Amino acid sequence: MTSQKNQSKSDQLRRFYQCFSGKGALPLAPDDLYYVRRLEETAEKDPIRALSDRIEWAESESVHLLTGFRGNGKSTELLRLKKLLEKSGCVVFLVDMLKYVLMTKPIAISDFTLSLMAALSDAVEESADCHLKPLREGYGARLMNFLTGKIELGETTIKSPVADIGLKLQTDTTFKEKIQQSLAGHTTQLVADAHKFVDDLVTAIRREKGKADLKVVLLVDSMEQLRGVGESAQQLYDSVVELFSGQAANLDYPKLHVVYTVPPFLPILSKNLGRALDGHPISQWPNIHVRGRDGQGDEAGLGIMKRLVAQRFSDWEEIVPEDFLNQLAIWSGGDMRDFFRLLREFALIVRTLREKNPEAAPGEDVVSRVVQQLRNELLPIAKDDARWLAEIHTTKQASLANTKALPDLARFFDSNLIMNYQNGEPWFDIHPVIEEEVKRMSTETD
Repeated sequence: MTSQKNQSKSDQLRRFYQCFSGKGALPLAPDDLYYVRRLEETAEKDPIRALSDRIEWAESESVHLLTGFRGNGKSTELLRLKKLLEKSGCVVFLVDMLKYVLMTKPIAISDFTLSLMAALSDAVEESADCHLKPLREGYGARLMNFLTGKIELGETTIKSPVADIGLKLQTDTTFKEKIQQSLAGHTTQLVADAHKFVDDLVTAIRREKGKADLKVVLLVDSMEQLRGVGESAQQLYDSVVELFSGQAANLDYPKLHVVYTVPPFLPILSKNLGRALDGHPISQWPNIHVRGRDGQGDEAGLGIMKRLVAQRFSDWEEIVPEDFLNQLAIWSGGDMRDFFRLLREFALIVRTLREKNPEAAPGEDVVSRVVQQLRNELLPIAKDDARWLAEIHTTKQASLANTKALPDLARFFDSNLIMNYQNGEPWFDIHPVIEEEVKRMSTETD
């Protein structure tokens, strides 16, 4: 990597800052210059390799679930899974459901099926296999006939059935509710039509490739971002459980191998979910293991964080001393977005120091300042929340007293108050920057 030593100190700081924002923070392909392997590539230690192996060895269609917290690199790892599967000879479609699903509203098998088929159809449209387009158009025509016979579209304009419906489900709350209400008693036919489309699609791909047992895989990203807001929060979480548990049989498509990302609360609430999905365990993509259960730094995890920095900026020690980098890594809890943010803020403060004195070196106070900025965004914490968070910190388990508490637990996940790790088995802990405040509040008397 080109050295930055000949740059001016100001340019060097600017470059350092930019390396941890923009492209440096986006999902990365496994062959990207910035990509760093986080786990040893064995099925025992690497959930992505385990997923690849299960699909490669499956005899027929299969369904798999992958979970992890937002911002911990899961989308990047899905790109690695895609490459692994393609290397083994699979045809793989990767879709981002943020473009097709309204993530803050309850979801039903009806609108999810339509959204999923819209995503798959667009992926087919964008593929090099132009001969697949007639299949897409044929499914769209059948879908339009089905919908017009079941719901009143009114002034809704639909020129391209699959694409337009997918877009409206992502943007139009009223249309989404109309679909759910009108198709509540007609999901069997809707799902059957979707299954026929998938069956025809896989058959056509196999015929074109001249391989009767060719595996076709659909990777469904961003479904972990389903989250409840306001009064409808409980309704959304109930709908997610119903979709992936009660409707599990309808998530399995003929001849297709599907990997769905799911919210991190789902494995906690639905303990037997793997059994409903062909017996495959739920794969969990953890935060980087920068600390042990005792809160002390983990050398292996800290080494990964250093490699993440070095891949982006080889002369990083000229800006952040190694001891400070380790501290920032631990304070981030292994969350890459928080880690990158701490590094950016560190660089901004160093710039201010050097404007006053070009030879100034950052001290411990700089670490404290950037950590406090992050802490301020996670505070204040309600007293009841602090007690629960203190229990999670002690037990390392994100357990639920009852299902009515799920919106609060999901809120902890969404707010990054809780983090997930895995060494041997999954465990949880609270964000390091709030530990002191949680301890103080949880021990206060009312």
